[in-house]
Amino acid sequence: MRCRVAAWLLFACAPLAAAVERPQATPSATAEQAKLEKLRAREKNEGTQVDQLRKRVDSLESDSQATSRDIEERDRKIAELRRQLEASQGK
Repeated sequence: MRCRVAAWLLFACAPLAAAVERPQATPSATAEQAKLEKLRAREKNEGTQVDQLRKRVDSLESDSQATSRDIEERDRKIAELRRQLEASQGK
């Protein structure tokens, strides 16, 4: 008889035990999940901004290099014109 009662109690309590073992979302867990999602969205946004800034820096560096080449070419032309001027004045 005791075995039947014990078996019945185990059988009757099995769904309760299973329910206790399942993790349930608590308000704090839900809040933490929302925080995590917000941080991930912020990280993605900042990543996009970083990529845009990198592209801008690359563009500025390219412009700077082109400008430096133009200035060097202008300086060469000025030096050549000065040599020509000095040569013509020396005659």
